[in-house]
Amino acid sequence: MHAALRTGTAMPVAIVGTGYVGLVTGACLAAIGHSVVCIDADPHRAEQVARGNTPIHEDGLPELVREGVTTGRLSATCDLAAAINGAKIIIIAVGTPSEDGRIDLSAVEAASRQIGAAIKGRTDFPVVVVKSTVVPGTTDTLVRRAIEIESGGVAGELFGLAMNPEFLSQGSAVHDFLDADRIVIGQWDDRSGNALANLYRSFPAPLLRMGLRDAEMVKYAANGLQSLLISYANQIASLCEAIPGTDHARVMEAVHLARMLDGPEGGRAGATSFLKGGIGFGGSCFPKDLQALAAHGRRLGVPMALIEAISMINNVRPAQVLNLLGSVFEKRIAILGLAFKPGTDDLRESPAIKLITRLQSRGAELRAHDPLPMTRKRAREAGLPVVDSVDAAMAGADFIIIATAWPEYRALDWNALAALPHPPVVLDGRLVLDGLDLPRRLRVIRIGVGVEPQENTAEERT
Repeated sequence: MHAALRTGTAMPVAIVGTGYVGLVTGACLAAIGHSVVCIDADPHRAEQVARGNTPIHEDGLPELVREGVTTGRLSATCDLAAAINGAKIIIIAVGTPSEDGRIDLSAVEAASRQIGAAIKGRTDFPVVVVKSTVVPGTTDTLVRRAIEIESGGVAGELFGLAMNPEFLSQGSAVHDFLDADRIVIGQWDDRSGNALANLYRSFPAPLLRMGLRDAEMVKYAANGLQSLLISYANQIASLCEAIPGTDHARVMEAVHLARMLDGPEGGRAGATSFLKGGIGFGGSCFPKDLQALAAHGRRLGVPMALIEAISMINNVRPAQVLNLLGSVFEKRIAILGLAFKPGTDDLRESPAIKLITRLQSRGAELRAHDPLPMTRKRAREAGLPVVDSVDAAMAGADFIIIATAWPEYRALDWNALAALPHPPVVLDGRLVLDGLDLPRRLRVIRIGVGVEPQENTAEERT
């Protein structure tokens, strides 16, 4: 794909921040022919990238980083001033974590000030692009003022200003960038927008140009909609769990056939992938963005009841799922999956971690596993009860909870597990086992299914 997008006019680009968004953006832009320098305050992280290594797990990213470094189109440094010198496009891709329910813009402001100082005296109109997720009204106020103060210049004269929200899903971020469904450019003026549009000139995706605040709002609106679909499906699942004889998967299968959810050539639209029950969403975006959006609305005197309800439904979902097991006091439980979704090593706001915390408070004996060594390392450093093999996690377990939809767990030998003298009860929190021909002796609890109350298998054998 990236060869087909190869741009005819290479642009020098500097990216401040080498997290998921910054590194994926840098590697992908380098892959289509631009000259990219990634900047990070962490010397170890910058050195890793400079050597062609990838400090995060993302499908397809290691290959692009190695390719970029080998060809010389991708480099990394801690020296912001040197990296920005000569860059026509300067992208801010630093983190915007949630602080007491509000967005923390300190890193964005610090980057803006450093950029302002670095471009002081330039006459070639570099364009500063905010790619970090920021609430509407940030780019044209906080960012612009910080750059103007440090540079001594004015937006639209000394430098350009733009906002370019990202729509990358962890686990498919490289694909999402190179095969974008839309590119949104928020612009201070036409000159700024033209420069950024030139960066994406080889992309066939629809390109929308709008005001800075509209572009900032697009990101929150998009994440809010995806979160809404997930929480809607989870609320239907929780209701089905309380009604014997209902199965939310069958219910949602029928819902997915609505013509308004038609996709290309009559297939299902991508939105249906979010309309599926589970144990809740996590990650670095949805939870904090919902909090920031709700807080922003409150500051403006606009009630955000629906946004707050999405978060509330998500927060209680792990507890609802655990209730399907009944009493778990002093039981041995295996947690399969730690990352908030498959294809990533990100533990931030992971529902699996919420399950572990709740189970520990009940006195359960836990052993957790994740297929990625990097994830296990980070979880172990956080004090979580992690083991390095799935067999070690399941050995002697009373219950097994599938918390992340890794395909590796679907491929386990469930027949061998059922053949044990006392097979554990399996709670499939992600419907990973749906469609498998499982032994009848193996009791599998599927989320979203209403069943008549029964004695707990694990209780009986003790």
